[in-house]
Amino acid sequence: MMNLTINTLSIAVPNLHYPILSIPHLRVDSQQHLAILGPSGSGKSTFLNAISGLIQVQPDQIKWGDIDLYQLSATQRDTWRFQHIGMIMQDFYLTTGLTALENVLLPYSFRHWRIQPTVRQRAIDLLATMNFEQFDRPVEYLSRGEMQRVAIARALLCKPEIIIADEPTASLDAENGRIITELLIRLAKQESCTLIVSTHDRYLAEQLSRRIYLKNGQIEREESLC
Repeated sequence: MMNLTINTLSIAVPNLHYPILSIPHLRVDSQQHLAILGPSGSGKSTFLNAISGLIQVQPDQIKWGDIDLYQLSATQRDTWRFQHIGMIMQDFYLTTGLTALENVLLPYSFRHWRIQPTVRQRAIDLLATMNFEQFDRPVEYLSRGEMQRVAIARALLCKPEIIIADEPTASLDAENGRIITELLIRLAKQESCTLIVSTHDRYLAEQLSRRIYLKNGQIEREESLC
């Protein structure tokens, strides 16, 4: 079970007299669905970057199961992230000139000289699960809602135990935001993933079982569904 445990986490930047993120203690159980809310500048993105190993922290501050992120080198953190975390960003970060299917497979191809048939089929199945069948269409011709489906499939391709999503509906209209919300949650449940999402989207937040509100880099309050 890969639970997230945070202890005495404090992240500072030069020329600021207070930390941009300060969390005395937090635990997120495996397969829990958590929303991180708060105004711009409250520390949401810093929180996601820290728990995904993109920011160097101190010993024992962030652990996934028995793995202390501090103990890993930058290369080891990259490898660990690739093996365990699927990341979804509001700007998609798709590669123009490549098809939807090629974009889903791209991160895998960086680490494997050959795409296995089973991996290719999983990419197709993930897209099909989201009612996306334009596998061979270049991504620059897709709508934003379609682009986000491609990004979700890419994040889930390698069967991660953890999905981290930074404002996944922020650039979508209300209708597409709801569709993507429902797809993301359904797939996270289907794949038995821990889901941690930063969002301003009230509808998305209300679909998750736990909500944490950040203000000035600190947890202001927390809500859980019974």
